[in-house]
Amino acid sequence: MKNESDDAREQDNLVDAASDIIETYRNLITVRIVENTSLGASISVLGILVLCVSAFVLLFSGLGMAWWIGNRLDNVQAGFFIVGGFYLILLIVILATANTVLIPAFRNLIIKKIYEQD
Repeated sequence: MKNESDDAREQDNLVDAASDIIETYRNLITVRIVENTSLGASISVLGILVLCVSAFVLLFSGLGMAWWIGNRLDNVQAGFFIVGGFYLILLIVILATANTVLIPAFRNLIIKKIYEQD
């Protein structure tokens, strides 16, 4: 027959096991939060770096293209206006497709990355 001290020990062991499980789960959540935060920060830094480099590439290639077109037309100002018009058309296309194509695509990509687990 079991006595009361055996029951008390079993209850203590059960409480200890439950507290260990809770502590382990808390540590797992903390590790996942740190992992996702560090991933988000590193992707943000990389995104900012790519954005800066892309802006310079776009700037200098646009200037070069405008100058080249201007020299071909013997009117440098016309070359700059042509390239500026091209960028304006590109901006209008991007803004027109933003709500239907771009925003949902980026949203789905972000959600997939958040819930992606290794």
